[in-house]
Amino acid sequence: MKSLIDIYKESPETSGLTDKQLKIFQAAITLFAQKGYKDTSTKEIAQKAGVSEGSLFKRFNNKEELLLSILKPLSRVILPEILNEFSEQTLKTGYPTLHDFIDVILRNRLDFFIENIDVLRIFIDEFIYDENIRKSIVAEIPYEYLKTINDAIDKLKSDGLIVDWNNVEIFRFIFSTIFGYLAQHYFLFRSPNWNKEEEISHLVDFLVKGLAPEKDVK
Repeated sequence: MKSLIDIYKESPETSGLTDKQLKIFQAAITLFAQKGYKDTSTKEIAQKAGVSEGSLFKRFNNKEELLLSILKPLSRVILPEILNEFSEQTLKTGYPTLHDFIDVILRNRLDFFIENIDVLRIFIDEFIYDENIRKSIVAEIPYEYLKTINDAIDKLKSDGLIVDWNNVEIFRFIFSTIFGYLAQHYFLFRSPNWNKEEEISHLVDFLVKGLAPEKDVK
């Protein structure tokens, strides 16, 4: 998958950024993640970027436009690519067990989320608490990817690898568990001391036991 900065360079909202504007953009991501969008001023963003506040408004009309330039590519390109990779891997790969499937997918997604935790934190904060932002974000999601996810889960069901529940429930179960893990260690407490490998193994085991077909549950 492309790096976030490459994706932003190709997005309509942020393509062609000058070095100075890129510093503004990166400073906004850092401050929105640390302090929250509402508690960050454009003056603080300019100061962190080492530019004048006027430089910010040459590219972005206001703070909300700057926020949306961070979030819209995430909805339109980044998250869909994550979901598409998830689905394509599932459809093309013959996993012998549910454990193999969960282990590969979860570790791969966690690596990406952790690598881009600041942008993800902004996305979650604004998606949850701001209805207008949420509507704007949802409008950017390419809904053809949802069918691919359904097809991937249906394949797992037909192979007898996953419980025969509603696909939305299965998807929610997997990603709410992943985001719960991320929230504990990277959003809420940011605890530096825990056995990461052991906890990820427990996370995999938890999902496998929850999603295994009834005949496989001991």
